[in-house]
Amino acid sequence: MTRLKRLKGIGILTGVLVLLLAIGLLAAGCGESDSKNGTTSEEGKSSGVSGKVTCSGSTTVLPIAEEAASMFMDENPDAEVEVQGGGSSTGISQVKEGVVDIGNASRDLKDEEDDGSIVDHKIALDIICIAVNPGVGVDNLTRDQVKGIFTGAITNWSEVGGADGQITVVIRDAASGTREIFDEKALEISDDNPVELTGSAMETNSNGIMRETVASTPNSIGYISFGYLDDTIKAVNYEGVTPTIETAKDGSYPLSRYLHMFTNGEPEGAVKGFIEFVMSDEFQNDVVGEDYIPITKL
Repeated sequence: MTRLKRLKGIGILTGVLVLLLAIGLLAAGCGESDSKNGTTSEEGKSSGVSGKVTCSGSTTVLPIAEEAASMFMDENPDAEVEVQGGGSSTGISQVKEGVVDIGNASRDLKDEEDDGSIVDHKIALDIICIAVNPGVGVDNLTRDQVKGIFTGAITNWSEVGGADGQITVVIRDAASGTREIFDEKALEISDDNPVELTGSAMETNSNGIMRETVASTPNSIGYISFGYLDDTIKAVNYEGVTPTIETAKDGSYPLSRYLHMFTNGEPEGAVKGFIEFVMSDEFQNDVVGEDYIPITKL
């Protein structure tokens, strides 16, 4: 072999080695971790979001937030999400005070709560259902009948087409966003129209306890978020309209409201990542869409 051929062969081999080395360095560079931007790790897998997120508030939003937290942490092992209930008013006050990162609520902000710093992230449209014990032989109630029952003007199921039986009224606590919406939309209670509820009403502090109470109390009636309905209680029609996702979406069923995640200012870091996850098409369709109307559909 001539010297020229040997030099060409060495040059080609050297070029190949340099090329392989460059590819290796490029691959190594691409595998470096960047937790801030969620780029790939050394194994070539996404490192995702890291950091802690705290939430509190509405018991209606609670199961959505809990499911989101579990799925989000599965996808982002370096993230931690803590979720608590307490009611909409609690969530709003705690996010304003900086106690939590996200205040979950099943109602809008009140004027006195809105100082301009709170950012609203609507996550779903919910339906409030009027629910009775399965033994109650009534399938529909008018607006006036509902008002009469919850204010104590109507006390027996026979007065609204049912069998003889003393009505037991079950309501939510004062911190409940579900109660505020029900009082406003079904009972038309306002500052200009204060209405006294029946003094014999039983008070519960969550959707879950409301369901258990109505299910176990003969002749009882209450109201509950659509997502908590099951066969232990019976949802009645309101003004002849069945509470469904379709009737809420077309406006024929009037007892509906948005579900919110409030933040104090625009979210950043892990909080932003978590809210974006909740708003993703996958989570909205697969989880939110099971019991509520996804915000992405509106």
